[in-house]
Amino acid sequence: MGKKEEPLDLYDNPFYYEVAFGFRDISKEVDFFELCIRKFSKIKVKKVLDIGCGPSPYMLELAKRGYSFAGLDLSKAMLDYSLEKAQKAGIKMKAIHADMRNFRARERFDFVFVMLGSIEVESNSDFLSHLSSVAGCLKSGGLYLIDAAIEFDWARQGGESWTMTRDGMTLNVTYEVVPIRYVEQKIIERTIVETMENGKTRVLKLEKIGKLMFPQEFLELVDKNGRFEFIGWYNNFDLTQPLEKATKFNRPMTVLRRK
Repeated sequence: MGKKEEPLDLYDNPFYYEVAFGFRDISKEVDFFELCIRKFSKIKVKKVLDIGCGPSPYMLELAKRGYSFAGLDLSKAMLDYSLEKAQKAGIKMKAIHADMRNFRARERFDFVFVMLGSIEVESNSDFLSHLSSVAGCLKSGGLYLIDAAIEFDWARQGGESWTMTRDGMTLNVTYEVVPIRYVEQKIIERTIVETMENGKTRVLKLEKIGKLMFPQEFLELVDKNGRFEFIGWYNNFDLTQPLEKATKFNRPMTVLRRK
């Protein structure tokens, strides 16, 4: 019997990560960015920053609409992949290799966003540091848009599974959240991707330790940080669906504005 191969690190393989999470309607989501900007931003938006950018799925659409794009990530592999994508498209991208919990950017941005719950913190103090880092690079009056990351649907149990296909390749994706320390709200987020390509199966895995953050806790931390005003939270990229009235949640969005 042959030795079983160890799973590859999903985050070190940006192409497979990009395909696995390729279910997003990028154009529609950027439409929502622009709607929020028109309705809530107090400044004109030209320069945008994607925090936890991964393979930068929003970069090409934002560039097409005339925005200057920067992506921040702790993974050099993801930034290199994004830079190569930008080069092939003939656009400029600023890559920031940094930890989102504590970073300083050399320039200031007009709009900052983080998608798919990608705020990587393990404690409230981490999150406060993250907010201060964002505030340090976001111009006064600019928006910080957060996709998921806050546990609105706290009664939900279990994980999610889905299948993606591209160019004859099939990816079966499983995502789950496993609690490890209840008092500290600590969790492990686990993503497993099984790829089937040219008759060969390969497994990629990603595990991250994180912390659940609940809505009222989030508001208290934003207030404690003192550098943002809370605008609102909305369901599924729709400003007509405030979460206060929701009983089901799909990609809840939070809007903050830099004071």
